Amino acid sequence: MKEKIIQWILKWESRGYSDGIPDEAPLRLEALNKAPSYRMICIAIMKNDKQLKTLGYSREKCHAYTDIKKEELIRRGVILPDMQKDLL
Repeated sequence: MKEKIIQWILKWESRGYSDGIPDEAPLRLEALNKAPSYRMICIAIMKNDKQLKTLGYSREKCHAYTDIKKEELIRRGVILPDMQKDLL
């Protein structure tokens, strides 16, 4: 979680916040993820948002699920035999 927060801060600093991220921004911009603030980080921590969805990160995909899904698509014939080499 700490690494993701550092990445998030560095991302916004590279987007024009070289002087640092403000403590707070307008609520509407924060809600749309258009402006960063340390308040957003605090809210994510207080909500115990371990995957930091409130900061715009998405959930990591489960490798086991994707493997099972590939097998199912192959069995149903959605994935053609020549495409199987690229996926497996």
